[in-house]
Order: sequence, then C-alpha cells, then structure tokens
Amino acid sequence: MADAGPAGEVALLVAELAALLERLEELLAEPVADPSTGTMSHHKVTGSPAPWHAEAGPILMDIHEGVRRLEASLRREVAGHLGARRGGSDANTATALASIARLVHGVPEESARRTARILSGWIRRAEEVRDIGEAERWEPLRAPAGELPPACPYCKTFSLRVGRREGRVRCANRKCVDGDGRPPVATIDKNRLNGDAMLVWADGRTIYYGEAS
Repeated sequence: MADAGPAGEVALLVAELAALLERLEELLAEPVADPSTGTMSHHKVTGSPAPWHAEAGPILMDIHEGVRRLEASLRREVAGHLGARRGGSDANTATALASIARLVHGVPEESARRTARILSGWIRRAEEVRDIGEAERWEPLRAPAGELPPACPYCKTFSLRVGRREGRVRCANRKCVDGDGRPPVATIDKNRLNGDAMLVWADGRTIYYGEAS
C-alpha cells in the first residue's frame, strides 16, 4: 500500500495535476471563436481568433509559475536554499512537479498538508475550465429511489463518480487509493448471468451492483 499520509496524498495530486496540464496545453492549440467564453465544440475557427484559450491560458501560466515557487519553498525547507531557477518550458514544469513529490517527504507534516492544499486548488481551477469539463462529465452513480448510492469499496464513502462517455468509474475522494496504492478507477461491465452491473477495478477487484449505472 502506498503512503496514505500527506506525502502520499501529494504524490497522487502531482500525478493528477500533471495529467490536467497536458489537457490544458492541448486546448491552447485550438483557437477559440469567443475569447470571453471559450468553446464547447473544439472546432477551429477562421479569421483572427484569440491567440490562446481564454480560460486555459491564464490558469496554465499561474500553475507553471506556482509550481516553480512551491518547489523552491520546499527545497528551502529541506536543503536551506531555494535552488537554481528553472526555465519556463513544459519539461521544466514536469521536473519541478516530480521534485515536489520527492521533497515533500523531507518537510514537516503541516508543510506537506499545505502543499496538498495548494495542489488541490490548482486542480480545482483546471477542472473548472469548461472545455476540460466537456471532455468527460463525472456524475454520481444512480441508486433506486429511497436508497443510498453504492459506497466506494476502498474508502467506504459515497464518492463514486461515473464518466458516461468512456464508461469509467472513479472515486472522487482524493485521499482514496486502491489495493495497488493508486487512485481507484473501474470499468463498467455486466454480469452475464443476470445482467446486473458490475465494476471491475484496476487492481483486479470486482464489485456487483444491481443499480450501478
């Protein structure tokens, strides 16, 4: 089982943020027709479109700069100095994120928790970009009227969310990990005997639900 403490949470958040950064970068390559609202269709436009995605661009700049500052702050706590200033490339941002995941093991628990809060804030901002949300909408699993939805088999909270487009289920609790120490992710399948829905988790666990979709 992976470290479930603050440092382990930071490692999970770093991986989540890195994936979101890739999606934000992809949006920058697609000019938007309305620079004040972004686009929900991702169709390229002709004429003189905005030079970047109005939502993704500013958030990307904030995260790129913030990641460097956070890395420097952690290094000062661990090594007593800020370290060399990193350049502005995407590769340097990725390196800084990896460094944060390592350095956080050498700081006090409160500093690690603060780091997790900062990363979580960037993740929330990235997820609020409308074109990011359009890629996959995560909704609570349905349950019959009067019944509770199925609980996550790992953290036992009612945090399971389903992505209808790709037919995947994940746990929205960022502290939750599966049997392999990773954020829980499952695919939706059907029991061939009675047609009931079942969730096949990445660590090999299978859970059967009569109403899981």
